[in-house]
Amino acid sequence: MYVRPSKRATLARSDTAIVIDGYLRSGNTFSVAAFLVANGQSFHVGRHLHGAGHVLRGVRLGLPTVVLIRRPRDAVLSYLVRRGTLTPHDAVIEYLDFYRATWRAREGFVIGLFDRVVTDFGAVIDEVNARFGRSFLRYDATPENEAAAFAIVEEMNRLECRGEVIETHVGRPSAERAQRKEELAALLDTPRTAARLGEADRLYERYEQLSSARGTG
Repeated sequence: MYVRPSKRATLARSDTAIVIDGYLRSGNTFSVAAFLVANGQSFHVGRHLHGAGHVLRGVRLGLPTVVLIRRPRDAVLSYLVRRGTLTPHDAVIEYLDFYRATWRAREGFVIGLFDRVVTDFGAVIDEVNARFGRSFLRYDATPENEAAAFAIVEEMNRLECRGEVIETHVGRPSAERAQRKEELAALLDTPRTAARLGEADRLYERYEQLSSARGTG
């Protein structure tokens, strides 16, 4: 798969410990930070490519792989805040393209539902260990661990944004971003975009049902 030079350092490779990836604004940065807090920063984590090809690469290499997924309306609105030049329709199409492609490899990855990721990421690590025969340390959401994880989140944002923490980009709760999402919400209700969003909702439900069937939803 083609990868921009700036992203090659986080591309999954044979010695990668775990692949954690999903559509943008689906808990990507927090998940990686939580994993590193629990397990130390010596592990190579395949992350932040935000393309189905990266997930399929992880599965093909036989790596422990987590696909993060968030309810489409929430994910798309958050993505639109980050990328002001993107149309709502195109943002939904990107969501559909990502999760339709990864669905084909569903037997090769753990599903990380957003609500579960942000409340009990330790359980996601437990499932990875059980499914892939690993012994990663679980993440416990203590105040100390949460502070450490969000410190990593902000540092990743600084590296991406030339030394600044940008509220529209940073992978943690933000009042500024929440307000902007409310302002954008009506854009998802135009007939063409709403129809695609309905398709995305149904696709999300398939992931949610599979996660529940595995006893993890």
